[in-house]
Amino acid sequence: MLPPSDNADREPGAPRFREAPVHRWRSAAAAAGLLILAVLLFYYKLWWPGLILVKRDATMTFLPVKQYMIDRLRAGDLPEWFPYDAMGRSFIGVAITGVFHPFTLLYYLLPAPDALRVSVLLSCLLAAGGAFWLGRHLGLSPAGSLLAGFAFACSGYVVSMTDNIVYVYSTCLVPLFALALDRAVSGKLGWRVAAAVLWATVFLNGDIQTGYYLGLVALLWAVMRANSVKQAAVALSVVGGLAALLAGIQLGPSLSVYLGSNLRHSAIFQEFALQWSTHPLRLLTMLAWPVSTESEPGNIMGIFFDDVAMTAWAESLYVGVPILGLALLGAARRRDLRVLVVLGLLALLLALGRHGGLYELFRHTIPLWSAFRYPEKWMAFVSFSMAMLAGAGLDVLRTDQSNPKPWLLAAGACLAAGLFLGTETAQTLLAVLYETSMRVARDVADTSARAWLVSGVAAGGVGLLIEAARARRLGVNLLLASIVVIVSVDLTAANIRAYFTAPRAAAEFMPPFVQALTAREGPLAPGRFRVATLHFGDRISWPGLLEEQIGYHGAGSIHYRQALNGGLNTEFGIEGFRSSLPGADPAVDVISRLQAFEVYARMNVSYVVDLRSRVTDQRLVDGFVQELPEYDLVLARNPFPAKPRVYLSRKPEPVSTPPPPDILFARPDFLSGEVDVIESSGAALPGPSPGGQAVLERYAPERVVVRTETPTQAVLVLVDAFAPGWRAVLETGDELPVLRANSLMRAVVVPAGHQRVTFSYRTPFLKAGAIASAAGIVLSLAVLAIARRRRREHPDGPKEPAHVSTAAG
Repeated sequence: MLPPSDNADREPGAPRFREAPVHRWRSAAAAAGLLILAVLLFYYKLWWPGLILVKRDATMTFLPVKQYMIDRLRAGDLPEWFPYDAMGRSFIGVAITGVFHPFTLLYYLLPAPDALRVSVLLSCLLAAGGAFWLGRHLGLSPAGSLLAGFAFACSGYVVSMTDNIVYVYSTCLVPLFALALDRAVSGKLGWRVAAAVLWATVFLNGDIQTGYYLGLVALLWAVMRANSVKQAAVALSVVGGLAALLAGIQLGPSLSVYLGSNLRHSAIFQEFALQWSTHPLRLLTMLAWPVSTESEPGNIMGIFFDDVAMTAWAESLYVGVPILGLALLGAARRRDLRVLVVLGLLALLLALGRHGGLYELFRHTIPLWSAFRYPEKWMAFVSFSMAMLAGAGLDVLRTDQSNPKPWLLAAGACLAAGLFLGTETAQTLLAVLYETSMRVARDVADTSARAWLVSGVAAGGVGLLIEAARARRLGVNLLLASIVVIVSVDLTAANIRAYFTAPRAAAEFMPPFVQALTAREGPLAPGRFRVATLHFGDRISWPGLLEEQIGYHGAGSIHYRQALNGGLNTEFGIEGFRSSLPGADPAVDVISRLQAFEVYARMNVSYVVDLRSRVTDQRLVDGFVQELPEYDLVLARNPFPAKPRVYLSRKPEPVSTPPPPDILFARPDFLSGEVDVIESSGAALPGPSPGGQAVLERYAPERVVVRTETPTQAVLVLVDAFAPGWRAVLETGDELPVLRANSLMRAVVVPAGHQRVTFSYRTPFLKAGAIASAAGIVLSLAVLAIARRRRREHPDGPKEPAHVSTAAG
C-alpha cells in the first residue's frame, strides 16, 4: 500500500494527500468526533432514559439470563447451573451467557436492562471507531474513514442485530480485528496479542460461530496481506493459539455442552440451519428498504420466498445505492484493497446458504461447519467490506474526475422501478405471481415504490453533485461533505426503524398468571413444579392499541411475558420446560414437538400455557386456572398428575443402549410412571422398594439434597436434566454413580436405610479452561514484553512492509 508521504509509489487510484502533520491530526480528530456524535444520535434510543430493548432475544433471552447472572454474582456465587430452562442447563457451558466477558462489569454498575442497552451501544461505537481507525490505517482520508465508520455502524445488518448482544458485538468487532490482524501479519508482536485478545472476546461473549468464521477470515486476510506464506503462517499461529488459550475458560465448558446437545446431530440440524439462508431476492433490499409496512418481516417472506418459513434473521440488509456505488468505485480504483473485495464476495456467496451452494459444500468438507446455523451471519462481512470500500470510493472522488453518468443511470433505474411499482398493474402482477391477497400485494408494492424512489433520489443527488464538481461549481471538500450527508440521511431514514425499544414497564410488570400461580402454590421457587408454554409460532395476539403504542416487537414481548415464555420465568422462580437457550438435549426437542400432556406430567410439568383459540381438549378446558382474553392466553392444570421431582422407581429397567426418545415416550408403562429406563451399561439394578420414600430436602441451582428411606436398595430418580458435571455423594462420603434415566433425567442407586444424597454440580472443563486462559495471559504478557524490548533496542524500528500504510491526510 501507498505510504502517504510518498506519492510517487502510490497504488493506482489511491488518494494523493500531502498535509502538515498537525493539520492531519486535527482533521482526523474532528472527523472522529463527528462520527461518534452521528452514531450516538442514530442510536439515541440506546441511551435515552426509561427505555429497554424489546425485539426478540433482547427481552426473551438476554435480559432474564443477565439478571440471573448478576444476581448470583452479587450474592458471591458463580452461576454454573441454570434450572429454569429445559429441566436445567449448564449456565457457563451455554456460551451466550457470557459470564467471563468484560461487559459483565456493566451489570455491577447499572440495572440489567440499562447494562444490556449500554453494551449494545458500546458495540456500535466500536464498529464505527474500528472502521474509522482501520480506514486511516489503510490510507483513507478523514472523510473517507468517517463515511466507512458510519456506513458500517448504521448498516441494516448491524442495526438489526441490536436485539442480540452476542451477535452484534462479534459483528461490530470485525473492523478492529482486521486492523489488528493487518498489523500482526506485518510482523508486529504487540498487534498479534491485540488480535488474539479481540478474537478471544468474541468467544468469551458466546458467539462461537462467528469466532469460528473469523478463523477463515483471518486466513484469507493473512494470505492476501502478508509478504510471504511463512509470515502469514507464523502470525496466524501466534494469534490463533493465543486466542484459543485466552478463551479457554469459555471454550472448555462450551465443549461439554456441545457434546451432549442437538448441535452434534447434523442430519437433524441441517434443515433448520439452512432455513436462515439469505434469499437472492432479499439482496434487492440492500438497495431499497423497507418493502412493507407489515410489522413482521417473516410474514412477507413467507409469501414471497416460499422456502422461508421463519422470520427474517436480519430485519434489514440495507446499505443503499450511494454506498454500493462508492464501494464499486473504491474496488475498481484501489487495487491494494482487493482483500476486501474477495472477502465481500466470498461472504455474500456464503450468506446465500442453500441458494449459493458454497455453504452446503463447506458443511460437508470443513470440520464443525455443520454445527452452525444462520448462513445470513455472513452478511456482517458483506456490510463491513462494502463500508470500507465505500470510504475508499469517496477518496477517489477527491482526486479523480469521476463520471456522473453511472450515478444518473442508476437513479433513473431506481425511479423507474419506483414508478412502476406504484401502478395498479404492478400490484395485480404481484398478487397473481405470488398467489397472495391484493391487500398484501398493494402494501408491498406501495412501500417498495417509495423505497426505490428514495434510492433513486439519493443516487441522483450524488450524480448531480459529481457533475457540479466537474463543472467547477462545487469545491471538492463541499462535494465530499455533501455525499457524506446524503449517505447519513439515507441510512438513517431506512435503518433507524430496524432497532426497537419500549418503556421499561414492558419488561417489569407482574403477569396475571404469576399471581394466579402464587395464589395456588404459595411462594414460587425452583424445585417444585414446571410450566410448559406451548409453541405458538406466529399465532400471537394482543390488545389492538398495544402495537400502536409500542410497536409490533414491543407488543410481542409483552405477550410472551404474559405467557411465561422462555427464560422470562427466571425472575418469577418458575421453571419452564421448553428450551430457549441453544444446544439443548435432543430429548427436550422431541417432547416439545410431541406436546403430549402425559409426557409433560412425567417431566414434573404441573401447568401449561396455550392459546385459548386452539384449545380443543376438554380435559384441559376443565383445568383452566385463568384466562387472558385480550392476549388469547389460558393457564391450565396439566390433565395428568405431574410426577414428583424426586421418587424411588417402581420398576427400573436397565439398558445399555437407550431407545429413541419418541419410542420411549410412547410406551404406556413409561407414561403411567410404572417403568423408568436407566442407562447402566447392562448392569443389574435393584428392584422396587415397597414402602420406601424420597423427600426433597434442599434445592439450589448447583446443590440438591434428597433424603431417602427404603428397606432395600432402590433407584432414586431426580426429574432434572442429566448432564456431565453432576456428582452424587452420601453423608458417609461415598460417591454414587449418576446414571441417565428416561433419556434426560438423573438417577442413582441408593443403599437401604435412612440416607441423605447430595447432588452437586461443577462445570466440566471449567478448571482446565481457566488454567488455559491463565497460560494465555502469561504468554501474552511475555510476547508484549519481548515486543517492548525490541522497540527499545530498535527505537526507529524496521521499515514497515509496503502493503501497510499509516494513516494518511
